[in-house]
Amino acid sequence: MEEINKLRKLYRLKNVDRMNSVGKRKESSAEHSWSCLILADYFLSKTTIKLDRLKVYELLIWHDIIEIEAGDTPLGDSLRHPEKSNEGKQAKEMAAMKKMEKEMPSPLGNKAALLFKEFEECRTMEAKFARAIDQLDAVIHEMDYKADWKGWSSEFLIEKKMKYFEQFPGVKQAFEKVIAFAEREGYFSQ
Repeated sequence: MEEINKLRKLYRLKNVDRMNSVGKRKESSAEHSWSCLILADYFLSKTTIKLDRLKVYELLIWHDIIEIEAGDTPLGDSLRHPEKSNEGKQAKEMAAMKKMEKEMPSPLGNKAALLFKEFEECRTMEAKFARAIDQLDAVIHEMDYKADWKGWSSEFLIEKKMKYFEQFPGVKQAFEKVIAFAEREGYFSQ
């Protein structure tokens, strides 16, 4: 039962709210991880770049697990709420990962810590691809919630996100199409 209880803690990712809307509530980090997996599956099926599919999936499954302890820090937070700073975010997340690693059932703790580190360092092609998917997911998700774009600009999103897409032409093209659509449809002029 001890191992089951340790697994149950991981289910708390369902309770971590992000800034993104889902109907009249906020999206959970678990929902975000799921939609990242869907996007990854789609783009992996279209890319000619050789990537380890399982590694990409594992990186996306575990990339936000630390939010159980550290909470979510959305991109738009500093723009919409300048008083909220991302300062100390990395140290906070590393401390959260160390705590979670100890509390997870083995061998998941070590595995999650290694995958989190790989995702954060972004040195492998799989980690870079997973990061690109993570960055694209929120933009695609928000297409259904025009009001959430208030205060954003195409320049802001391009500045913050384009660097993640450069190595992956299909992902970059999708991002560019979303930005063009948002400009045409008045998402940025609220």
